[in-house]
Amino acid sequence: MIKNKELSLACMAALSAVTTLLAQTNVSEAVTQSKSNLNWDGGADLRLQEEMYDDIPGALDGDYHNYFRVRSRVWGQVENDDFRLFLRVGNEFLHTLKPSHDHSYQFPDELYIDNLYLDLNNLFWDRVNLRVGRQDFLGAQGPIYGAGRVLCDGTPGDNSRSVFMDALKATIILDEKNTLDLLGIYNSADNFLSMGHSHDPNGNTWKYRPVTMQHFPPPTDEMDEYGGGLYFKSREVQEVPFDLYYLFKRETDARQPSGAHITGRSTHTLGLRVNPRFSETLSAELEAAAQSGQKDNGADCTGAMAYGGLTYAPNIGEKVKPYLTGACYYLSGDKNRGVNDDDTAWNPLWGRWPQISELYVYNFMYGAGYWSNLLYPHLQAGATVGPAHRLSASTGPLMAAVDDNQGGGGGANYGWLGTLRYDFLLFKGLFGKRGDVYGHIVGEVLEPGDYYTTNETAYFVRWELSFQY
Repeated sequence: MIKNKELSLACMAALSAVTTLLAQTNVSEAVTQSKSNLNWDGGADLRLQEEMYDDIPGALDGDYHNYFRVRSRVWGQVENDDFRLFLRVGNEFLHTLKPSHDHSYQFPDELYIDNLYLDLNNLFWDRVNLRVGRQDFLGAQGPIYGAGRVLCDGTPGDNSRSVFMDALKATIILDEKNTLDLLGIYNSADNFLSMGHSHDPNGNTWKYRPVTMQHFPPPTDEMDEYGGGLYFKSREVQEVPFDLYYLFKRETDARQPSGAHITGRSTHTLGLRVNPRFSETLSAELEAAAQSGQKDNGADCTGAMAYGGLTYAPNIGEKVKPYLTGACYYLSGDKNRGVNDDDTAWNPLWGRWPQISELYVYNFMYGAGYWSNLLYPHLQAGATVGPAHRLSASTGPLMAAVDDNQGGGGGANYGWLGTLRYDFLLFKGLFGKRGDVYGHIVGEVLEPGDYYTTNETAYFVRWELSFQY
């Protein structure tokens, strides 16, 4: 374990040191030449949400939940053509209506550094762009790496408050159509770049709010996650763009609040994502990945992931753009989970976010957002109406890839899931080019299957309004 950790940290440090050393000449020259051309900017955003959910099977409790979430952030940056220094500071607190005993995220909670990174661009004959520091792998248009099935959210422990990674990303521009990203990531269980006091649901004070969280209940705030890898994007053939990636992830030893030991592990993942376009109206998405690794006690851990989807998007006009997708998502499971140490369940790496469902991300059978042991054939339909409105809906059976006897019901059917989402823009450019007000409404329903002992219909509802300046 120690050797693996030291090796991984050494590789990350070496990558950072070599890149920085080679870039020094370029950076110092660029900064000297363009000191007088610095552009300063700043802004803020405010998000208001209300979430309600009940009877979610497998969650830590079956209580009805209803709460308001208020997140505010301010940001500032200085940049020119060759570099950018960006800082964003955030705060989020909750006003909980139900259950009344939930005291998490009490006002004012804590002030935290949400993003703090340095961009160094056009290095090595304009071939390398470097970003060092706390950064997001999830942008306004979605995940920046594929569909976010392996790389998206570095802080699943704090829900949607943040998604940052403490990382080094070097993008090598091989040519106009091919790039290679070198990644180094170290996400601590605790967010040390914060000040103030946060509380757990029982009202106890955390020194730092845990952000990674261990994946098996009850959760622990002791697990650090680090690793990195290579992510290659090719647009050489316009009709068949593809991504190829290798990722390594290390999860350290931890202990649950009960004192139970959680064995650390190292996981290697190799994957391929292809997006062929057959015509102007017909396209597909295919992704597959395999995993192998080992726990600190010598047990093996393997896994597999596969996704296949076919999308029909008829061209009926410029303002209305409908689509229909038929797809299937597979994640391997472990039928002997809890019986032996070997594990064949898929490890979602840094993909612990609401990939397919806001409701089911609260299922704690494997952990919050811990997508694994899944077979999900489904249909999704939607439409974009102008630039300001999007409507989407999906439905299909959620099933366990293998019956691991974790749900208590003795079967492999999680249930039937239905989702509906509407995104809208209320105002744009209230203050010149800035001042956008937008939001969304989400509704989801799950009819539990024989994997669980409950037959109560589960639901999740959220509305959101955001102001961005």
